[in-house]
Amino acid sequence: MDKPVRTFESGFFVAGYEVRTSHATEANPQTAKIPALWEKIERGELELLIPKRLAKGKPFVVYYNYQDPPSGPYSVLLGYQVIGQDDVPPGLSGLNVPGGRYLMFTAQGPRPESVLRTRQEIEAYFRQPGAPRRAYTFDYEVYENSQRVSLFVAIQ
Repeated sequence: MDKPVRTFESGFFVAGYEVRTSHATEANPQTAKIPALWEKIERGELELLIPKRLAKGKPFVVYYNYQDPPSGPYSVLLGYQVIGQDDVPPGLSGLNVPGGRYLMFTAQGPRPESVLRTRQEIEAYFRQPGAPRRAYTFDYEVYENSQRVSLFVAIQ
């Protein structure tokens, strides 16, 4: 894993599908909720619902509303960046992701394996002595293309 990059990101708005889940729920293929959201994205359903996509139409996954981190439940919104609440179609959720301090990690290679591997590396990184403290506010992923994902982890 490359060394993460410290960055200050501006706030943005995302519209899409939202679920409440946990690591334990997602670890079991029978109960996992996030793969069903990805199926909708891959079928192009969300693109049709959100014609005014920003960020060149790249999918975003936002993790937030953490309860008892790191193993407790959290919310996930999978969607596209839009200008604001007015661009959220009925039946979808909208989320304002505030600006803040982040460490940016990069997953390279075929998905989802590269993203899963990078998430494990991120967990190990934050267990190291002297590592910054995670904020557990808003973390997000930007799916740049089929071989590259930027993962942003909020820090204190």
